[in-house]
Amino acid sequence: MLVRNLDFLSIPKEFSKVEVDIYEEKSIALVYIENKGYSLVLKKDESIESVFLLKTDILPNNVNEHSDRQDFINVIKMLLDKIYIVSDIKEYEKQHPEHVFLRLMDMLNEGTDVVMISEETSKTYSDIEKGFIKLEIDIMDNKINALNSSISDVSNNLQSTVDNIEENSWGNKIKKSINQNNWG
Repeated sequence: MLVRNLDFLSIPKEFSKVEVDIYEEKSIALVYIENKGYSLVLKKDESIESVFLLKTDILPNNVNEHSDRQDFINVIKMLLDKIYIVSDIKEYEKQHPEHVFLRLMDMLNEGTDVVMISEETSKTYSDIEKGFIKLEIDIMDNKINALNSSISDVSNNLQSTVDNIEENSWGNKIKKSINQNNWG
């Protein structure tokens, strides 16, 4: 009998979403998926241009000392760069990635302009749900591949060791035989 626990695939039925306008009808939405992570969505008007999944345990109320903080900010910077690359805007008018990050997290933490999205109310929900399931499966595949590689390395090293022992054993027997019979 095969038994699998698929709790890791369990996704909450609603996500919290906040959004910040950036420049010329372009915005960045942050979707919080409890116990899973976040999704950053780059939007133009209401159409989605880009979606990133961030598997992390950062909580909206505890972002300052987390090890994933800088990676999170780097993804926001990438989205901001994508927005600003097609515009002729002065550098000082551009929003800073860390400020956008903190504003989005504060909005989630304080409940400001939070919209609850579900499968019934948002296509984004379905995209994120499928993305997280695929991400979890990819993580498992990577772990399995790493484990198989390690097993293969150990097996190859073991065979090499056995071969060396056999060579030394036969070599020692021949040497001993030659020495006992005074042939050398």
